[in-house]
Order: sequence, then structure tokens, then C-alpha cells
Amino acid sequence: MRKSVSNDPALVAEILDQAEVLHLALADAAGPYCVAVNFAREGRTLYLHTGLKGRKAAALAAGGLLAFAAETGLEKKQGEKACQWGYRFRSVQGRGIPRFLEGADKRRALGLIMRKYAGSDDFPYDEKILEQTGVAAIAVEAATARVKD
Repeated sequence: MRKSVSNDPALVAEILDQAEVLHLALADAAGPYCVAVNFAREGRTLYLHTGLKGRKAAALAAGGLLAFAAETGLEKKQGEKACQWGYRFRSVQGRGIPRFLEGADKRRALGLIMRKYAGSDDFPYDEKILEQTGVAAIAVEAATARVKD
């Protein structure tokens, strides 16, 4: 493993908790594609919300292996020579299996997402919109962190 790569679960969790966006790499009959989503993490599970229709929802519902990536601390490096240019960052790459949640599990996961982005999970839900909202839990099978200074 490269010296800048780690499979330390605490480092992976720290970076995921700080990251604002999760990039999902999904595949379906039309081929692979990537989509950015809001998300929250608890333990070795990632949670995200989605509509119940469309390509992303169908790929998640199929329950196949997916890949994900997230990053934080992006900072451009500059130098006198081309090879000195680049970025400092902290990132996570991993893979997992998605499943859709229902009932109390769905509300709890939405609460985790709200807590991450709004600082609180004490928000009312519009029941009609809640019925049209899918919430997926991704069981993380493997993840590594990379710290590039």
C-alpha cells in the first residue's frame, strides 16, 4: 500500500464526517456513471436520500456493488516547475452494497443527514414528500483513506 494510503477506520470515518459531498459510482444496463449526493455516516454505514424514480434510484434498488469517494481539505499547491503543482487533500475511496430503508429506519437516517448539514435533526417532515423520498443505506465493505500533503 502506498505510504499516503491508509485503511485506518478512524481516519476513514474522520474524513467522511468532514466531507460535504459523496460521489457514487453506479452501473446499470446503460453503463457506469457517477453522481454527487448529500450523505451521512454512522459506523460502517453511509446514508443518502434520493427520489424513488430515475437512474440513480433504480441502480440503488438493484442492490449491486457500488463504489464511492469523498474528499476534504482541497488546497492547490504551486511551484516553479510543473511537477510541483498539484493538490493537498484528504480523501476516501470505498465500495459497498446499498439497500432502501422504510419506516422508522428511514426517518432516523434522514435525521442523521439533517444533523450533518443543519446541525440538528429536529425538523418536521412533509409527509407527502417523505412518501416520495427514498433513503438508501450503504453497508461499507471496504474503504481506504489517502492523505496528500
